[in-house]
Amino acid sequence: MAYTNDDEALQQWPIECRDVALQFLKTSHEMVRNLLEALLGNLGEELDDSKIDAFIGKKMVNMNFYPTCPNPELTVGVGRHSDMVPEDVDMEKKGEWVEIPPIPGALIWSNGRYKSAEHRVRTTSTKSRVSIPIFTSPLPTQKVAPLPQVVKKDGGARYREFVFSNYMNSFFGNAHDGKKSLEFAQINSN
Repeated sequence: MAYTNDDEALQQWPIECRDVALQFLKTSHEMVRNLLEALLGNLGEELDDSKIDAFIGKKMVNMNFYPTCPNPELTVGVGRHSDMVPEDVDMEKKGEWVEIPPIPGALIWSNGRYKSAEHRVRTTSTKSRVSIPIFTSPLPTQKVAPLPQVVKKDGGARYREFVFSNYMNSFFGNAHDGKKSLEFAQINSN
């Protein structure tokens, strides 16, 4: 359920969940800002409120139901893809799926300092579950690039600047395949 404003959400979101979903989104907004500020602070960066608002200008609530499945190995809830994960997660378990809590953030801004891990959502044979992730993203016209001070510290950019809508067109125009979505912006070092 994409969020533009309260009136539109109340008119277009399903009546069965719109009030609670809207409250959840509003409550989560401050947490998202705090996480973004902490992530940027860890990179030695600080952005003014208008810049932060531009980078979390688009908001969406997804509601996913994963029912029990007698043969969970035959189905996938969400295919393999990657998000950012904390640096202290042990990523050395080659060939194994590792349970990792999701953490929102910006990979491109960090110039690759925040690492991502391929993961998936799976069903189980013993318990149904519901997930309600909140997604925030830049406005479609927002330019995204590694932060200048991070590039300076790293000695060069690993990702090029791009308009966010172009990245999303590439992301949704291709099948989920691990970290391949980042190739759209990656600067080849060859």
